[in-house]
Amino acid sequence: MISLSAFDEVIGRHNKALECRPDDYRSWYRRGNKLRIMGKYYDAVASYERAIERQPRDYRAWYQRGNALDDLGRYEEAIASYNEALNLYAKDYWVWYWRGHSLIKIERFAEAVDSFDQALELKSNDYWACYNRGHALRRLERFEEAIASYDRAMKIRENDYWCWYWRGDCLRNLGRDKEAIASYNKALKTKPQDFWCWLRRGDVLRCLGRYQSAIASYNKALEMQPKDASALYYKACCCAKLREVELAVESLGRAIDLYPKKYLKLAQTDTYFDSIRGYQEFEALLQ
Repeated sequence: MISLSAFDEVIGRHNKALECRPDDYRSWYRRGNKLRIMGKYYDAVASYERAIERQPRDYRAWYQRGNALDDLGRYEEAIASYNEALNLYAKDYWVWYWRGHSLIKIERFAEAVDSFDQALELKSNDYWACYNRGHALRRLERFEEAIASYDRAMKIRENDYWCWYWRGDCLRNLGRDKEAIASYNKALKTKPQDFWCWLRRGDVLRCLGRYQSAIASYNKALEMQPKDASALYYKACCCAKLREVELAVESLGRAIDLYPKKYLKLAQTDTYFDSIRGYQEFEALLQ
């Protein structure tokens, strides 16, 4: 409450100043900043626009207007505002960075990569630009480049969970499964209770035919999300491959209970279950 009252006082002072000098650029700009901090994004945009009317060639108001529009999820408008800022001054790291951020939101990934490249020209050791550049490259399926970007980020912030995790995903997509497992293992050293990492690690181990290890990984995932149908189903696949019929049927049954249409149909044709077809328990599950 104390912090909010302080903000109200600041805006109040700006309002008083604007009553006397309605053409004062600085008061409109600062008012926009305070409104944005308070989460009043629509009002912030309006305030920045009043500032721009007074000084249309000051890039900072265009930049902050872009930030407020990004906060509102109006990404196309935010990008247009960032572009105006860059037309006026192209050497501000933050404008390029947040422009890239907005471009990712609307899946214009190639342009986002270019924006992060420009940001890194200005601030070469910034973790976030390297990390988000990796994301954009991954979404473009340029996996080798994405890995290089995540590696660059980890030179700045060592042992970052998310870099190791997404790096593992890129390696998995390249078919470099053993390296993917090593990357997931690094991620899990940093964040051992992450469901998604255990799940994806299990998927890679399953594809390598290391069914016992895959089951152990799915079990860890299920400790965190016991009703995840995907982990239950693929655990059942591994159990079936090992002819552990009771465990396969139990896990598959739980997956089918959660999503009957999807997993019942899959189990009827999935070759993972060929080794236990004909077993009474399995066949009864498919009825």
